[in-house]
Amino acid sequence: MTPRGIQIISGPDFNMFLEAIMAVQTVIGPRERGDQPGYYLFSRLQRAEDFAPGYKTTTLPPKKILASPKEKLFSFTFDKPPRLRLHVDASPFVLLGVHPCDLAGIDALDHAYAHPPAEMRWSANRKRATIIGLDCQPDAYCFCSSVGTDAARIPCDLFLTPIDHGYLAEIHSDRGRQLLQKANTSNAGEEELAAAKRWRQQKVERIRAKFDAPLERIADILETGGLTPTWKETAKRCYSCGSCNTACPTCFCFDMIDELDPDLRGGTRYRTWDSCQLLDFAMVAGGHNFRGERWQRVRHRWQRKFLYLFRQFGRPYCTGCGRCSRACTVDINIVDVTNQLIAAAKMEG
Repeated sequence: MTPRGIQIISGPDFNMFLEAIMAVQTVIGPRERGDQPGYYLFSRLQRAEDFAPGYKTTTLPPKKILASPKEKLFSFTFDKPPRLRLHVDASPFVLLGVHPCDLAGIDALDHAYAHPPAEMRWSANRKRATIIGLDCQPDAYCFCSSVGTDAARIPCDLFLTPIDHGYLAEIHSDRGRQLLQKANTSNAGEEELAAAKRWRQQKVERIRAKFDAPLERIADILETGGLTPTWKETAKRCYSCGSCNTACPTCFCFDMIDELDPDLRGGTRYRTWDSCQLLDFAMVAGGHNFRGERWQRVRHRWQRKFLYLFRQFGRPYCTGCGRCSRACTVDINIVDVTNQLIAAAKMEG
């Protein structure tokens, strides 16, 4: 990134920048929930003042904008022959304020959904989105440095780092460059670059939750023996509610449901998020459930995050955002349990 590819936007100019974008297309970003002050969600911004740049996290990750929790695929009729009508939205939008951990989550899903057979709806929605990343400061649950996502920039088009009088804006694509032309900017100087560097240093220094082993060792650790007591002890607290999966930026399991119209002449097919922690998730024909015990489902979640997909794609399917720990109704913390597994593996030699 050359200095000419890094611009400065003042606070007032940034608000004007947002207003200019909103005049021509939808902008979706973090905003405070009206029913729960202090909690944030990704939603359409009606005005620049709706944007909450200082948010710590959102309850659900921004993947919900690209793959809705309940996504309408098509409607159908029982005519002869039956008729199908695909539900497709081709309108472009800007996804604003995406933290590095969530950028990494989107990138992880890009890889997963591109794996044959490719998931075309995700690809189509990604092409609609111009992504503006935003650097952040951690809370007690964040552990992004343990999984290497604290400085993630892919796949954003622009990336913003807060500085005293506005933002330092990094240009990462031609689409981002074109978008930034709507803003009044100036080239970054040494002072602004130093301020952004200090922000990043402070971020790393404030991260307290960390794994007790290097990331690349965790897959091997999960394949060692002697871990069952940890799984079972963790499962004693687990409700199998699926909140951890729902809040995760990289979980991509789904179910299909058909809802019939009241007149029974047709209906609609939806794709909905699913959870490997639910009892019937692994139920197969004949009534057999190959993860019928709760501890087996808990184990599967860790193996999914740090073993199976790590072996397949060369990366963890955990971004260190801490949402699963925040969402857990019994305070099961992914870092604490992982460190317990690391300790148990060391005891096994």
